[in-house]
Amino acid sequence: MGFLLVGILLLVSLAGLAAVFWFGSGTMIIPKRRALEQRHLDLLETPSEFGLHLEPFEAETGDGFWLKGFLATPIPLSEIGTAERTRRMQKRLSRKGITSGGPNRGTIVLLHGRGGLKENMLTVAQRFVAADFRCVVYDARAHGVSEGKYTTYGDREVDDLSRVLDHVESILMNRGENTGPVFGFGLSLGAAVLLQSLEREKRIRAAVAVAPFGNLRKQMIFTARKMSFQSLPEWIPCGVARIAGWRAGFDPFTISPEKSAAGVLIPIFIVHGAKDKVIPLADSRTLFQSLQSPEKQWREISGGSHRNVLAEGGDELYEEMIEFYLR
Repeated sequence: MGFLLVGILLLVSLAGLAAVFWFGSGTMIIPKRRALEQRHLDLLETPSEFGLHLEPFEAETGDGFWLKGFLATPIPLSEIGTAERTRRMQKRLSRKGITSGGPNRGTIVLLHGRGGLKENMLTVAQRFVAADFRCVVYDARAHGVSEGKYTTYGDREVDDLSRVLDHVESILMNRGENTGPVFGFGLSLGAAVLLQSLEREKRIRAAVAVAPFGNLRKQMIFTARKMSFQSLPEWIPCGVARIAGWRAGFDPFTISPEKSAAGVLIPIFIVHGAKDKVIPLADSRTLFQSLQSPEKQWREISGGSHRNVLAEGGDELYEEMIEFYLR
């Protein structure tokens, strides 16, 4: 009877552990798709009131999914509506001799974070168009209204980025335009994907990465312990990651923005919030120190958490990023 009880308890324990691994792996690779908020709907209804002209596009991934995006361009000064953010940034830039209303200065591709939306990046684009940059925003695979079930933390998203740029180049070429210099902007997971893409995607001339993680394995362990207890054995989150990788068809232990970007020599600007409890500030500092670029820039936002780092940095941070691209 005792052996039977032990066997039953063992089976129950194994079943419980298997459930933890399965549901945990699903949480890792299947982001919750967010609905549009009223602020998004207002912008999409009258983009000129926000200083933008929006042109929708669809780009196909290498494995047959369709990514939905916008080509966001500045509109003539005479047609801009209220556009508070754009007008405010134009005034700040004009004080430094950076005028707007001229020819396009280049193209910035903007990558949102995990669980994010392309519409979130339009808030960022409102500042960048003030300096006559064209912006490309799109829902990453498994996000927003793009197709795909799993996020792979850069394993496939790096190729997705290149294919989006290919598609945008084709759109512009068909009407006698070109991208001009191409720059990258990424937030959180988008920042990690951007950093991984730099070794391969030679079109990108400079990159701004906001709150990136440096190594997925390390980040998974940190997140799991934060959600449970600090003494959680490493083999549990690593096991969850291994199953997640098996389900989504990638190796999570090869995902390392820190390693990917270490040998890249283009200018890189890292921004991180001092109060970030999702991705530790120390990890971002380590990533920054690993960069070999002769022109790298660090900006710590003292009051910034993971979700509000751009808001805390405010117009001063946006101005600094624009000047970085212009250099």
